[in-house]
Amino acid sequence: METEIEWTDTLSVEDYLRLRTSTGWPAFPREQAQNGLDNAFKIVAAKIGGKTVAMGRLLWDGSYVAYLSDVIVLEEYRGRALGTTMVAKLITALKEQLKPGWRVKVSLMSALGRESFYEQFGFVRRPNEVGGAGMDQWFYCQGEESK
Repeated sequence: METEIEWTDTLSVEDYLRLRTSTGWPAFPREQAQNGLDNAFKIVAAKIGGKTVAMGRLLWDGSYVAYLSDVIVLEEYRGRALGTTMVAKLITALKEQLKPGWRVKVSLMSALGRESFYEQFGFVRRPNEVGGAGMDQWFYCQGEESK
């Protein structure tokens, strides 16, 4: 197995969709997936032997709220600190944009059982004594069945 890791800030829509579906997460139409890539503040991806094996996105509009999304490492490449390196790179990219007096709250929705991975970066589980549980909701195009 190739051990040289190439880090990049670009990701093809095909690789994005392939990595997402590798987790069992739902696929999206190509146009919608491309919009997610085009509108990300920062993308970090890892390639080994020319194959994209890991990716993460950070969404931020330049204000006080950011969202860490799609942190994925293919199962056969886990245990090589790819996820740790990606999250660190994403956080560093955000911190480099902060101006004196600024603060930004980074949120995420951890996959079940992966919460401890994010705790190493200082993320705090919810609910807790100061914050309720994270919440989400899917919206579908009219005529599509909601889940």
